[in-house]
Amino acid sequence: MRNNTLYLLERCKEGLRKTFEEFYEERSKVNYEKYLTNEEFKKARISMLKIYDEMNEIVPPIFKSCRTIEEFIHFLDLDTYNSTEYMGNLGFISSEFNTIIDYVELKSIEVQIIEVQCNVPDNLNYDSIIEDIKKCENRIDDGDYSGAITSAKSLIEGVCKELLYIIEGTEADTNLKFPELFKKSREHLGLVPKKQTLEKSLKDVVSGLIKVVQGINEIRNISGDGHTRTKSPSKHHAVLVVNSAKTVVSFLFDTYQYQLDRGNLKQYKKV
Repeated sequence: MRNNTLYLLERCKEGLRKTFEEFYEERSKVNYEKYLTNEEFKKARISMLKIYDEMNEIVPPIFKSCRTIEEFIHFLDLDTYNSTEYMGNLGFISSEFNTIIDYVELKSIEVQIIEVQCNVPDNLNYDSIIEDIKKCENRIDDGDYSGAITSAKSLIEGVCKELLYIIEGTEADTNLKFPELFKKSREHLGLVPKKQTLEKSLKDVVSGLIKVVQGINEIRNISGDGHTRTKSPSKHHAVLVVNSAKTVVSFLFDTYQYQLDRGNLKQYKKV
């Protein structure tokens, strides 16, 4: 059976080597995703961060800072490792990846990356929502678990405010607390557990989402970076909160789009 982590790391190593070779020769004409996609690089990078953590080793700055292939290549080219030589940089790529690859082979481990899709409809155009998604992911990668939890709450909060603006045509009351903001958004979308026309299975899902939002709010108050912290969150707690927030947001968007397509919502436009 193929070890997917091993395959991904080997592919990433070779892709980065070939990309750097082309960059070294062409400079301004490089297609950074010719040999490896940014999505593949992202997955390989996350796997490496997890393995470095398991090895209890310090993560090299290039893997901690660079989230795209272009960033990686340019970081490598800036004499960061005291080597602007062609063979020196190729050797660095091989050396760093081979260390992790050897560990994966020796331990026979495979890193599982669980992703929750969060598709934001283009017609909402809410840039801060996209930014909050990035903040959640960046903070998890950087080990800022309290910050990730705060960003997860901000993600849901921002979506609710935007939905209310689109549906009502006015800004949400600044005094409206987070759970109340979510409740008001749900009511506009017909996501009310007591609603008679709602199927039982969907009622259970909505009730679950309400509890998730309540839990995120409570965890943020205890462990987030917006309040005096009474407990430091662990990585798996932060990942759970972030993925839960993405699930809530995705469901809100999908329901909004469904109701809009059926003509059940009046959509105001921003001026």
